[in-house]
Amino acid sequence: MIRRTPVSKTLGRPRAVDSSDTRGNLLVSARRIFARDGYGATTNRNIAEAAGITTAAIYHYFPSKAELFKAVYLDVQNIVDDCFDVAMREPGTLADRFGRVLDAASALNRQDSSIAGFIVAMPTEIQRHAELGELRAVEKSRTIPFIEQLVADSVENNEFADGVVPSAVEDLLTAVISGLTVLSTLTQDPERHVAAVGALKRFLSGEFVRRFSPGPLPID
Repeated sequence: MIRRTPVSKTLGRPRAVDSSDTRGNLLVSARRIFARDGYGATTNRNIAEAAGITTAAIYHYFPSKAELFKAVYLDVQNIVDDCFDVAMREPGTLADRFGRVLDAASALNRQDSSIAGFIVAMPTEIQRHAELGELRAVEKSRTIPFIEQLVADSVENNEFADGVVPSAVEDLLTAVISGLTVLSTLTQDPERHVAAVGALKRFLSGEFVRRFSPGPLPID
């Protein structure tokens, strides 16, 4: 029989715990529940129970559920930005650097799949709930800036062949990142994300299919 550790009935912010730690735990708990249940179905009570605090204690940090959602959104953006910034620091070709970004996204998804789940759900939630409307401008202003930087660096390094349109490359890379994020959320299987990234990297390197020479043409 599995022995379960009793859950303490004492809620609220422990006196010995730093306020910033409690806030960080609250953001993580809220993110996971928003990603799982959606904004509308989530209550402050759900979040408080997951975070181990009282519902009233949430208002010490955020005046409303909407403000908490906005804070989670900004926290997720910072996590993703920091993760991808590290992946892009090393020099290399566009394929090299984008491959490292994809690997970083896979590692992040393995660490906590609720990040991808929140990102996928967020645009729909903003459209459905008027109190989240101000996030539309924030979302548009932060449309995957690291991709713009990757493409700009590649233009400066003269990587693209004649006729390649940089804005089209930005759209393609954005679609790849977005599609893999959706895949992670739909399958709930981080290993499928990793496998898909591996297949894409082989495709980009020209190792995706066997090379062969066509046989001789038939003789009439």
